Amino acid sequence: MDTLLKNAFKMQIQSREGFGFEEFIDELFLLKYGVDDYIPIRRNKDQGNDGTVLPEQKIIACYAPRKYSKADFETKVLGATNKEGDFEKYQKNWKDKYPNWEMYVNHEVSPDQLNIIQSLDGTTSIKGIDQLLNIIDELVSSKKRKLAVYLGIENFFIQDYIQDIINDLLNASGEEDKALHFDKKTLVPPQKKIELNFEQEDWDGMNSEMMLVMEEFNTITNILSGYNDDEINTLKRRVINDYNKLSGSFKERLYNLTDQYTREYGNIKDDEYVKCVKSILLYMFEQCLIGRKTDSEL
Repeated sequence: MDTLLKNAFKMQIQSREGFGFEEFIDELFLLKYGVDDYIPIRRNKDQGNDGTVLPEQKIIACYAPRKYSKADFETKVLGATNKEGDFEKYQKNWKDKYPNWEMYVNHEVSPDQLNIIQSLDGTTSIKGIDQLLNIIDELVSSKKRKLAVYLGIENFFIQDYIQDIINDLLNASGEEDKALHFDKKTLVPPQKKIELNFEQEDWDGMNSEMMLVMEEFNTITNILSGYNDDEINTLKRRVINDYNKLSGSFKERLYNLTDQYTREYGNIKDDEYVKCVKSILLYMFEQCLIGRKTDSEL
């Protein structure tokens, strides 16, 4: 994951306490395991079970305090006078059928937490924020995006998509045909480009689409500000060379190149990814002045 997206996930996880953290774990594990292999458990009177991972014969426990204290954690796990701990409930109600027990916390695991969990009888473990981020990173992009939407950080996910697409294009760039095929004297505004390169019946639809993808232009500009001039020129060469290898009108080449990159690097069924690819292409076309009337002759 991109650092911005990773930090966004981290902040959201750390901010979730109590039942809110348990709900997040349910959402994450339903995406990871699916509805057939993960069973969420009701919040009250759960008998020491915050979730069941069927293939791993594992019971999940969650601990997400506003402020951590060792004493509170010991009570949560081991119990106290007249209060059962989560592990005791698990042993009484679930251990015979599910021999594995794992606790998840919304912070970094401390040494005393690890010692307490490792001292318990049976197969026990504890995982914290770093392990949760690794689980998220291993999700396929469509599931990762669903989790980002659930947490309200989908904008960071779009940035991550754009960053990945740019890096994929850079890593795949060859050294062939280093000349950029455009004429700096022929710059025209987006509206004029649409009129020059699309049939009149397509103007309204393309105007709407252009407005939609241009929403990401500021994001692309900000991301590219972290690249040097050589890298940006390499990216431009890659896009223009691939564009020139295609035949047909500007419209046909735009859609064919969008489809090509989406199939190579992403998921053609992910509309948001397709939008990001098209945004990058149109941004590059703007930078390289592609879209003038003579482009059909290139």
